[in-house]
Amino acid sequence: MKAQFPGAIMFFRLGDFYEMFDDDALTGARELELTLTSREFARGERAPMCGVPYHAAETYIARLVARGYKVAICEQIGDPRAAKGLVEREVVRVVTPGTATESALIDPRRNRYLAAAIIKGDDAGVAYCDATTGEISTMALHGRPVAQLVERELMRVAPSELLWPRIDGTEELPFSPGEAFVTPFEPRFFSFPVATRCIIEHYSLRSLDGQPYAGLPLAIGAAGALLAYLAQTQRALLPQLRPITLHAPEDHMVLDGPTRRNLELDHTMRGGAAEGSLLWVLDRTRTAMGARLLRRWVSSPLLQIAPLVQRQEAVATLVYDTALRQKLVAALAHLPDLERLTGKVLQNTATPRDLLAMQTALQRAAAIRDITTDLGVTPDDGTVEALAELIGGLDPCPEVCDLIARAIDENPPAVIGEGKFIRPGYSEDLDGIEESVKEARQWVAGLENREKERTGIRSLKVGYNKVFGYYIEVSHANSDLVPAEYMRKQTLVGAERYITPDLKQREALLLSADERRIALELKLLAELREAIAAQAARLLRTAESLAGLDVYCSLAAVAVERNYARPDLEESTRLEIVGGRHPVVEVTQRETPFVPNDVLLDGNREQLIILTGPNMSGKSCFLRQTALITLLAQIGSFVPAERARIGLVDRIFSRVGAQDDIATGHSTFMVEMVETATILNSCTPRSLLILDEIGRGTSTYDGVAIAQAIAEHLHDTPRRAARTIFATHYHELTGLAERLSRVRNFRMDVLEEGDEVVFLRKVVPGGADKSYGIYVAELAGLPREVIRRARQILRELERQAAANRVDLDSLQLSFFTSPLEPDAFDPPASNGHARPALLDELAELDVENMTPLQALNRLCELRDRARAD
Repeated sequence: MKAQFPGAIMFFRLGDFYEMFDDDALTGARELELTLTSREFARGERAPMCGVPYHAAETYIARLVARGYKVAICEQIGDPRAAKGLVEREVVRVVTPGTATESALIDPRRNRYLAAAIIKGDDAGVAYCDATTGEISTMALHGRPVAQLVERELMRVAPSELLWPRIDGTEELPFSPGEAFVTPFEPRFFSFPVATRCIIEHYSLRSLDGQPYAGLPLAIGAAGALLAYLAQTQRALLPQLRPITLHAPEDHMVLDGPTRRNLELDHTMRGGAAEGSLLWVLDRTRTAMGARLLRRWVSSPLLQIAPLVQRQEAVATLVYDTALRQKLVAALAHLPDLERLTGKVLQNTATPRDLLAMQTALQRAAAIRDITTDLGVTPDDGTVEALAELIGGLDPCPEVCDLIARAIDENPPAVIGEGKFIRPGYSEDLDGIEESVKEARQWVAGLENREKERTGIRSLKVGYNKVFGYYIEVSHANSDLVPAEYMRKQTLVGAERYITPDLKQREALLLSADERRIALELKLLAELREAIAAQAARLLRTAESLAGLDVYCSLAAVAVERNYARPDLEESTRLEIVGGRHPVVEVTQRETPFVPNDVLLDGNREQLIILTGPNMSGKSCFLRQTALITLLAQIGSFVPAERARIGLVDRIFSRVGAQDDIATGHSTFMVEMVETATILNSCTPRSLLILDEIGRGTSTYDGVAIAQAIAEHLHDTPRRAARTIFATHYHELTGLAERLSRVRNFRMDVLEEGDEVVFLRKVVPGGADKSYGIYVAELAGLPREVIRRARQILRELERQAAANRVDLDSLQLSFFTSPLEPDAFDPPASNGHARPALLDELAELDVENMTPLQALNRLCELRDRARAD
């Protein structure tokens, strides 16, 4: 068995335990913190061994799979009592990161994908499936470098496991797999002939002609590899796979990995938490199905106006019809996951409790359909198309509900075999077993009195124990009264125990009744699953409709609560937002009101904004909110603004923040340049770029040169003329607006009152000439002596720069603060700048907080410098 699955840890069933042996035992004991024992298999030879109880195996399997291991489950498939020698065993499934269905491994509110990828030249194929829902899609990619396109799609899908056509794990992938575990898989399964055969055989097709992916050999190769892998690891998952769909990347907004990370779409950059992300704000869904669908929408914004307008209409209906929205939300609350329950039925793993949950979901679907009818919202009354389609898809499957209601007891046991779960009256055979058991128990219950009367032995007892079964006990004093048909069963000190043919017959019936009942109930359960599986298409359509209604209710609830507006969508290169707000910051920033801002970008007139201003004044927030509002508009949501006009964006690129990549030897600046190169080589006039501090990772002159060259390239190259907001501390870039027609200067407004500086968080026209870095450093809590010394150094350098007629802003120090005007009370310098500088230092001395020794040392230093001058 182990030889068949050398890459997996074998869980070998022995009675009530799953045992691991040899190297698997060493790994299992270490990873699962189990006691390592051993088992003798030859004289003087012992094999390492450890195990886990079978009823708790799911938890242990989940821990191993979460760490990237595969677990092969080897079960006893024969009856141990009937076996001669070893019980027959078989590996029934191999649990891998991408095929796990264990509840301990699955987040109910997100898909768990298995993906496959193949690259040949400038072409690639990527396929992915969710083993818990049956969703399976494939796509063909073409471009240079195509590995970058593959990586982008994998970032969107976020698979748990990736199949890659290689024999071993020695070769490096040409792209980052993200957090997916990479599984080398035989290249032949990715080949067009083998993959085609896998697809045709699984879906019972004559050929692939007419399929949406026909003619795309690498897309077929990736999809076929998925099917082959599932057949090898978890064949039970295959029946639930839906027809393969073709994902068209050209129909969706491009969002690369850095952009997804910088915009914090579904998790934050601070530890990967969901709280604080865009999805965290939007997700008011009440069902797991809706949560998964909303996540997919956020991950794949659309590029076509027609479906977006349909989504907007559905959201608008629920925004303005409060009664409908509230009733739908109440009906959707705690609704079971019909999509994954259907998957369990198709896998033949659904428990009686799962079937009752399915019944509840279908009853709730019927109630939701009734709600819409009562409120006049029906598919035939002119309801907006998106809502009408979803309402029309609500099929309560009454025959399925009726079947479950007739068959399954309303309080079934949690574990099959630990109690009855089929209702009386559903099966004549099962009722017959129950009736015979009832009669046998009644017969045994009356046996003692009948035998006392018949034999005259008043001390006779009828009893039962687990070792000897039923018996009739007679004391030795009454042995001469024992009837001839009594057969001796056990001798005690003062009595004999007997059994009769009739009692033996009832005993056999009673002892086998549970076994026969369990076997029959399992057979009936399998028949129930098969009957329900025949309605899988209807069940999945209902699940899809419920998920869609849940998403629309969620978006509508957020729009009402946060006062979002419906954006206007168009095919132009105009992007106009009035009173825009950051959807996350306005929720998390509860102490102070959020300051809205406007933005206008137009590919023809106002293509590129140079945004200057201090640190902590809100530049990065303004950049991100512009991108997020655009993204929200292109998933069909309302947006946090007074109004918005969005010319559809084909891709959003974000270059925000600084990070290195130590693993690949890339410095912070190298990472910045690589990401910037990707942007400049990929953007189009329909793109949206938000760039923050490009060029700051090198010297000032290099940084200014790179930043200016990038801005000029975006302005002067027609095929790269993307709508851009370029935030910078290089104030020199504000001069571009004087000679580049589509460049505009904006700054973050600041209010100065004496020594106090107030960041107003407002974007206003014009360029900034100060950065207030030392003020920000002071707010951050730098020691007072550091702040004082920084100001002294800055004054000296600024005076030196002024003397040499050097543009003060060209210094790296313009990152920290603005040039300071000479103090009005500074005496004129008679011998250069040295003496005024000494006076400045004297004025800055914190005499009250200096020790006598510090004061003397400082005084000596100033005296020596004065003598030297």
